[in-house]
Amino acid sequence: MKRARLALMKSGPRFFGQKLHALVALALIGGCASDVVPPKFDVVPLPLIVANVPVKLSVAHVVNPRLPRFSDVQIASLLAAARVSVKDQFGRDIEFSRVETIDIARFFADVPKDAMSWRQPYQYDFKSGKGSVAELAHAYRRTLDAQRGSVAEWAPFAAREIGLKELDFDLAAWTTRLTDTHVSRLTALAKIAANDGKPSIDATQKNEWLYWDTIGERPRTFDFVITNQIVASAEYTSADVHSALRGGMTLGTTAYARVATFGAQSWWSTFAFTSNDPQILAMRGGETYGAEEAARLAGTLAAHELGHLLFHYGHPFGLTACVMSPTPMLRFRETVAALNGSACRAANHEKMRPGAATINRPLTPS
Repeated sequence: MKRARLALMKSGPRFFGQKLHALVALALIGGCASDVVPPKFDVVPLPLIVANVPVKLSVAHVVNPRLPRFSDVQIASLLAAARVSVKDQFGRDIEFSRVETIDIARFFADVPKDAMSWRQPYQYDFKSGKGSVAELAHAYRRTLDAQRGSVAEWAPFAAREIGLKELDFDLAAWTTRLTDTHVSRLTALAKIAANDGKPSIDATQKNEWLYWDTIGERPRTFDFVITNQIVASAEYTSADVHSALRGGMTLGTTAYARVATFGAQSWWSTFAFTSNDPQILAMRGGETYGAEEAARLAGTLAAHELGHLLFHYGHPFGLTACVMSPTPMLRFRETVAALNGSACRAANHEKMRPGAATINRPLTPS
């Protein structure tokens, strides 16, 4: 049995999207054997965005009927808020196509059947209890080593969210903290009930981040995919600090798409804006939303993924004026209230320069 290994970028791992791209910085995983050889990667070029010309984006609403969803009116409000947010933050006008609503089963039916074959070994199996916590910890250590230079930015951010009384920058200690937080909070998320009273996270792979990573291989892609699906999981790959603090819940991701206008596509989940499960409420700081506010908050913050898609911006941790700074837990009101496009641009943060993050394109496995 070959042990699968993903190629490292020559310049070292780069990060993008609401979660670190699990397929970029993966080192050799001890104990995870596979006959499948994963692909190498090259880089998606930075899109050419013409000044003073509105950027047109195609949109799909992918719906899991078991879960709470945005109405058509809310989707329209979300897109309107996203347009305002992109204009304020990035100084660009965008236009959205007519929304195409697609059942989640039909949406994934168009993904090639072998798309998960080389990804599967890297999923942490929390449903059966067979996942390796030790391998998950290795993934966190790789991530923290890669982010060593920015520890002064992310450590205070993380310390606040786990209630750490005395801040330190010990990477070994943070490896343990993040791994334990991820596993315990993911276990709690798995118990959230769906509309039918059964767990929202079921026996399928719909909640898996790596499963969502396959949608760029559909023969037809959309620039912006909105979904009501909860995406919460863990992977034996370079993990992500702010996602770990939410128990592996991912609000959205921007990743390569093989037939997309911009070489990539963004997806964005509304689940965290609609669920009032105690676990979600705790991460929202007790906030509850009416239909209109939920749509406005979701749309305003969706600009985060569009910043990755159109400009390949990175994550300026702690620069709260910028929508590209990750949302603390799920405190959406706090995050939106702090946004200020002028102040964000004035800060001239290195992560807010076009091309600061890298979107990787998998090549054919060999």
